Amino acid sequence: MNISKDANEHSAGVPEKPVTVLTDDEIWALAEHQRFARLGTADEGVVHITPLNIAVADRKFYFQTAPGSKLTQLILNDKATLQFDNITGGEAYSVNVFGTARLLTDTADIERASTLGIRPWLNTVKLEFVEITPDELVGRRFVLGTNG
Repeated sequence: MNISKDANEHSAGVPEKPVTVLTDDEIWALAEHQRFARLGTADEGVVHITPLNIAVADRKFYFQTAPGSKLTQLILNDKATLQFDNITGGEAYSVNVFGTARLLTDTADIERASTLGIRPWLNTVKLEFVEITPDELVGRRFVLGTNG
């Protein structure tokens, strides 16, 4: 019987590593089930964090917004960060997506984005769709309660 060292250690009660770097494929697998994230933008040296509902398709992130400061910041500086995380039982993960934002203006792009099931929290009109194309994905999985 061939048992790997990791399986042997785990079965012997030795705790898993407390922090594991996620691969891009692992991050995308988590992202596909994600409906909530935080958007990070910068305006004249001030960082703004905004919660938003998202959808994921074709390895891009989408959200809806109304005209205002969030949209203006992205038009003036298209670099953005999305952050999402989750804690379940004794595990957690956290992901940062560094990318480029684009206001969708093409009718076909808007129609496609409108089929992704983005649902705003508030019953407000949000006609603008924004797409974020990742440049870099950074994610970590954590085993909670371990001392390393």
